Amino acid sequence: MIATKEMERNTLEKIKGMVAELGENSYLAAAFTGAFELAEQNIENDWGCTMTEKAERMEREAGEKIHKAVELMQQAKKEMMKAEELQRKFNNDRDYWEDIRKSLDWAAYQLSDKLGY
Repeated sequence: MIATKEMERNTLEKIKGMVAELGENSYLAAAFTGAFELAEQNIENDWGCTMTEKAERMEREAGEKIHKAVELMQQAKKEMMKAEELQRKFNNDRDYWEDIRKSLDWAAYQLSDKLGY
């Protein structure tokens, strides 16, 4: 016999009811966490996805996200190093121009002193 979607829905409701009777601290209730929702999706979408497949997919996706996060952190570190180098260069340039300004101020002071201003 081939099960219809309606038969699948009815059986799922019976199973959900049986598990609910055991209470929320039930070992079976814990084991079925997420399984009922997945079963409903399977029925509605004509899928045959298992909790194991779902867990493996989620683990793979998590691994991909971790890999991407590591790449982004490495890129951010490189950009921070560039920014620090630019800050050092800016500070060196600022010090250089500040030294020139002081030299010009001193030269202007000496010149004005000699010219009597």
